[in-house]
Amino acid sequence: MGSAAGDLVFKLVFSDSRSKRMLIHLLNSIIVGAKDNPVVDLQIRKTELTPEYLSGKEVRLDILAETSDGRRINVEIQRQRQSYFVKRSLFHWAEIYFQQLPRGGKFADLCQTICINILEENIFKDDRYWHIYHMREDETHEPLTDVEEIHFLELTKLKEYQEDNPVTLWIEYIKNPHSKIVDKIGEFEPIIKEAVKMFDIVSSDPATQELLRIRNDGELDYNSAMWEAERKGEERGEARGKNEGRMEGKLEMARSLLQAGISAEVVASSSGLSTSEIHSLSLS
Repeated sequence: MGSAAGDLVFKLVFSDSRSKRMLIHLLNSIIVGAKDNPVVDLQIRKTELTPEYLSGKEVRLDILAETSDGRRINVEIQRQRQSYFVKRSLFHWAEIYFQQLPRGGKFADLCQTICINILEENIFKDDRYWHIYHMREDETHEPLTDVEEIHFLELTKLKEYQEDNPVTLWIEYIKNPHSKIVDKIGEFEPIIKEAVKMFDIVSSDPATQELLRIRNDGELDYNSAMWEAERKGEERGEARGKNEGRMEGKLEMARSLLQAGISAEVVASSSGLSTSEIHSLSLS
């Protein structure tokens, strides 16, 4: 996005009650079948910022909304590429779907659950910026059900917006609300112009500025801790050769991250070690 903490401002903008009309417009531009069954009203169900995010340990933020007809929609911004992201996204979808059913509830009451993943780094090898997944029969492609809908929007793959495609207009806004492209879009799309104004209002709020400061400090501390742990490990292993030293650095960094309470999956992605190596560290 336009700034290192742009995902934080994005969450604060679209979690704001004044932005409900904008969020509804964004969702209706993305959701399959929205022309026949548009989102007309919704409520934000989760808006908290986790300590892990503000400390720099997490790289994602999400907004969970429930529509007036019971659909659950999760919008998530992921800042860094993770090798396991697709599996984690599917797990997250299942978690939200499962949480609809209270004890003693009926399966017939389960409603469609939609996950929209907005990615700042690419995870697919092709050049398509938008991937949509449903459960379908392999040969006939007949849908099994519409309860599952998962989107992946890769920001950097969109090369040019189309005036008649609102998804592309919102992608340009998410990439940088103050770009010349967005200024041009605002001339013919009032809701994007309105969203830019809301971005400025939220960004200038003292509470937001404080969260941005905390987030920035947390990222600096986290990155410095990882660098320092790896450097110390390399120094210890230098006598055993450069290759052994690099491995020692990775192991030292991994130990530090595990001790800080970071999950084994995130440690594996950050260090380049295998999950089995991480598991052996957690047992030692």
